[in-house]
Amino acid sequence: MELLVVTLAHVLPGRDAEGLASIHLISDTIRNAVGLVNASFYRSRNNESYYFMLTTWEDEDCWLKAQDHYNPKQLLLGSAAELLLDPPEQWLMRYLWGYSRPSVESIMAAAHLGTIRPDQAERAQRGLIECLRRQAVQPTLSFAFLARGFNEDFMPSQAAIIAKANGESDRLYSHGSIFLNLLSWGSQTDREDFYADAHYQAISRFLSGMGIVQIMELDPL
Repeated sequence: MELLVVTLAHVLPGRDAEGLASIHLISDTIRNAVGLVNASFYRSRNNESYYFMLTTWEDEDCWLKAQDHYNPKQLLLGSAAELLLDPPEQWLMRYLWGYSRPSVESIMAAAHLGTIRPDQAERAQRGLIECLRRQAVQPTLSFAFLARGFNEDFMPSQAAIIAKANGESDRLYSHGSIFLNLLSWGSQTDREDFYADAHYQAISRFLSGMGIVQIMELDPL
């Protein structure tokens, strides 16, 4: 099953041009990797400077084989460490749900990254998927997906070893407590309509009681 690797890097104030150049070089490097399904890169839309990278790999084995040369976090630390405000964060995830409207180009996006209490994660997943399915019926989103997994720095290593030995690594990711909902729109009006929708308002209130949700406004690169 495909593995989604999500990488977030904050750049020092005043170093955005250099940061963008480094991200383009990293993008060119990663796209040569064997086992890469696709790669998407975004930059912040607000005053805070950060880059959001999504790389999808055929499976966990392909990702592990790519570690030495194509790991986005390590590429950042190796070639752009002096530009970073702090060490990059990276999450390993499985896709849960997706939507695409190919007729509409995505010109703006947002990443909703939620850290949900473990005892509420299954309930949060059901609520998110139900809400997203309802909103996908209305033609506001151009592209969206929901994924679930772990911060790689805090993944339970012993559990990972046992799961892999039993051929159950998919279960490990699907029981993580980090959720990523990436949303894309073809216009500012579509974005505003999405956020004003009663279903979104309901799921936003629902999730706020289960953990912490960070919203990052993004522009595709």
